[in-house]
Amino acid sequence: MDINKIGSSKIQQQTSIAGQAQSSVKKTENKTVGTPKDKVDIGEQAPQDPGMKPKKKWLFMNYVAADCNLTKYQLNNLDQQEKVGSDSDTHIVAYVDVGPHPAPMDHGTKEGEQTPGQWQGCRTLYITKDDEVGKLNSEIIEEHGDKVDMSSPATLKKFVVDAMKRFPADNVALIFNDHGGGFTGAMSDESDGDFMSLPQMRQALTEAQEETGKKLDIIGFDACLMAGTEIAYELKEVGNILLAAEENEGGPGWTYDSMLGGRTLGQAIQRTQNNLHKGINVSPYEFAKVVVEVNEQHNDDIPTFSATDMYRMDFLKNTTEKLAQAIKKTDDKQAIKDAIGVTENYGGGWSPYNDMRDLHHLSRNIVEKTADEAVKKAALNVTKAVEEVVFANEVNPETHPESKGLHIYAPTEGSFGEDYTALQFAKDTHWDEAIESLGVRFDPTKKGPKVWPDGSARKPKQK
Repeated sequence: MDINKIGSSKIQQQTSIAGQAQSSVKKTENKTVGTPKDKVDIGEQAPQDPGMKPKKKWLFMNYVAADCNLTKYQLNNLDQQEKVGSDSDTHIVAYVDVGPHPAPMDHGTKEGEQTPGQWQGCRTLYITKDDEVGKLNSEIIEEHGDKVDMSSPATLKKFVVDAMKRFPADNVALIFNDHGGGFTGAMSDESDGDFMSLPQMRQALTEAQEETGKKLDIIGFDACLMAGTEIAYELKEVGNILLAAEENEGGPGWTYDSMLGGRTLGQAIQRTQNNLHKGINVSPYEFAKVVVEVNEQHNDDIPTFSATDMYRMDFLKNTTEKLAQAIKKTDDKQAIKDAIGVTENYGGGWSPYNDMRDLHHLSRNIVEKTADEAVKKAALNVTKAVEEVVFANEVNPETHPESKGLHIYAPTEGSFGEDYTALQFAKDTHWDEAIESLGVRFDPTKKGPKVWPDGSARKPKQK
């Protein structure tokens, strides 16, 4: 998320958090999102513990790496979730780590008002309904201490496994909340680690899936730049649907109160919850479309947002591979570079974020600019594939009218490193070789970016 995009008026509209939380698959060519069978019925075979809840229809898991400069926004997101809270059909759980020196959380506190408080350390919260604005009152399931590394795949695996066993549900959504950097990784921990790479994320979720026998229905990123072709392809075996933004997000991120049935903009979700209460099933596919619709009403903070069917990512990979092969072979390199140059990009001025470009728009521009019929045909097929894979998309029409839901890394100069070639998409396609054919060097010594998309410092990856 990008805290620099939030104006003072929006900050003043946010509520502050005062005080501590209180105790009390297979590949398929079908356009429809698939529904794999679980190996076990999660929860029924899990050992009982004091924090375990009965099985419900939905489990929403929030993985909140709040040891960073986004702390105040992240805790406010949880406060918004308390407006809805877990009910007879839904579990809402948060695994949240707050660092020793989080950013001030005053949100324009007026003179005479109470100064907001905060805690330090990591805890699992079971989000309960609470109308008290500015204070987290949800149930503390477990305290994990102040040495938890949220950038570690072992930490992610533990949370997912524990949550799915303690809070069993038919449908499961995992929402990451922190900084995002597209294919370069996400989920920072400024005190105890660095950040999680995409291969590490896939590793953690693969191990969790093996232990629980359940594939995630939804993987969502409340983080910048995570609606990427490479990201969806990396996670296709551990999740069915990707919810994410191509562009930077504003500090407040997703509108959780609306997404989960809020008061002002949540009419669509209120209908969904009413259906659940009546015993009418709400599929992950339907829920994902509603999230996109709700975010469309907040596209000043989230100018792009999409839902991608990750079952279809092999199809998109195959068509993109044919385009990569055609680009490698063509003599019309300048036309490809010209097409890239006029394609919508993201991430502001920082590299390599500003070389993440909308795949659909890029392909259309290639069709228009190249005289090579083989390249033209391959690019046209990519546009059709994106339209099939992305089943819901919203944009701010003033800033990103040509964004169609997934970006791809497409530089035309400089160099790229192993953080890209380590991705499964780079291993399974010749896209990185196509990039090299345009004059971009592969540099095995090149390190990842030094800043997040909002310009804040990013710790280098530790070995």
